[in-house]
Amino acid sequence: MHYQPTSDPSTISSLKAEWRKTLTAPQDGMWESLTGNAQHWEIRQDSELVGYACVDDEHRLLQFYLQPEFLAEGPAAFQQFIEEQKIKKALIGTNNPVCLSLAMHWQKSVLVDTYLFEDYLDKKPDPIDGVFRSAGEAELERLVDFYQTSMGAPADWLRSYTGDLLSKGEVFVLEQGAEILGACEVRKSVVQPEVADLGMVVSVNHRRKGLGTYLLGQAKRISHEWDRKPICSCEKENAGSLQSILNNGFRSVHQMLVMEF
Repeated sequence: MHYQPTSDPSTISSLKAEWRKTLTAPQDGMWESLTGNAQHWEIRQDSELVGYACVDDEHRLLQFYLQPEFLAEGPAAFQQFIEEQKIKKALIGTNNPVCLSLAMHWQKSVLVDTYLFEDYLDKKPDPIDGVFRSAGEAELERLVDFYQTSMGAPADWLRSYTGDLLSKGEVFVLEQGAEILGACEVRKSVVQPEVADLGMVVSVNHRRKGLGTYLLGQAKRISHEWDRKPICSCEKENAGSLQSILNNGFRSVHQMLVMEF
């Protein structure tokens, strides 16, 4: 097999659609964002397109997919690719059995990086004093300031990211007077139209008060009202987010794994 980089992901769009059918659980939005910005490679057998791979700007392998009729050669093809591209790490979900099974042949270590959550239990958080409402596009700069103070992310990136969500009505805020206590996002997946990917941010001045649990519960409620399946994720070490997620009846059956080769 041979591998050639492509700057036009549409050449492998049909393969990506085939791959999504193999997932055992929805893929989280952060991973979709990573792969969307990654370098994609066509995998060819002679002149036939038989699979694809992608590698992020940290030179981590994010995806390696082969059509079923070529999986007999999969382990050797995977080894060839990581050796030719000098790839030492991968970020792969346990919900991605094709890629995971191929990577397991060559891994030297595996660590859990991120928990992937699905909605398992019907739990409703306790009410919180404040006004919960949808945020409008005119509030972009106010929200950028809030997110930057709470998360420390770059303002330019936040302006682009938050502006896109606001234009689609996917941002909600919890306020007391003129102060934003927290915000949540209900991101409607484009590639998985049955799914909404949830997120929440709590003000640094109001943490450990149950606001995260409340915000995520509201996001879960909105997702169900939109007839979408709520999912979310958090890094393994993020104890605060983890507790808020568990409090809302989400459970992790799948994880994102960091592998070293």
